[in-house]
Amino acid sequence: AARDFRLDRWTGQPFYIELWVEKAALAGVLWPIADAYHVVLMVNRGYSSASAMKESADRIRARCAPRGPHERPVVLYVGDHDPSGEDMVRDVRERLVEFGVPDWLDVRKVALTMAQIEEYKPPPNPAKMSDARAAAYVAKHGTSSWEVDALPPDALDVLLRRTINSYVDKDKMDAQGTRENVIKARLQMLAAHASLQEV
Repeated sequence: AARDFRLDRWTGQPFYIELWVEKAALAGVLWPIADAYHVVLMVNRGYSSASAMKESADRIRARCAPRGPHERPVVLYVGDHDPSGEDMVRDVRERLVEFGVPDWLDVRKVALTMAQIEEYKPPPNPAKMSDARAAAYVAKHGTSSWEVDALPPDALDVLLRRTINSYVDKDKMDAQGTRENVIKARLQMLAAHASLQEV
């Protein structure tokens, strides 16, 4: 119990953050970040079903109720730079709001962006012209698309930690971590005392 005990790091924070990723292949890269900051990691796999979106909306709404602990929900989105990937921010936000998440929800695509493509120069792929969103994408970005998993993992790690930190009141989060360690120490002392009594 002491080993697994955790306090919510976002208690007292002005934002509630979730990290969503388009591809399951990146979950292993993103999990250490989500775990370190106590944020939900949601593997979206493209356009999610209505039931998956409702479940996510219920979770976010519960954390951001009018008298809840957080003032504003934020979804940080990691996805490909292609017709569907660029449309996903709109889709995620509209569907979560449709299922009752407050309208001040912010869905922010943190990767892959054109600035990151220009910096890291991942290999291009032809944009999928069969995608219903292809015409608008090509008009804005041209006929190439890029996969987010081509971004160097260490660069993605730094980017996401920097982004999450921009939403964090570090003093409050550190204080919550200190409280967690105190409680863990007490639990360990109780466990040791109980073991001695059994002997």
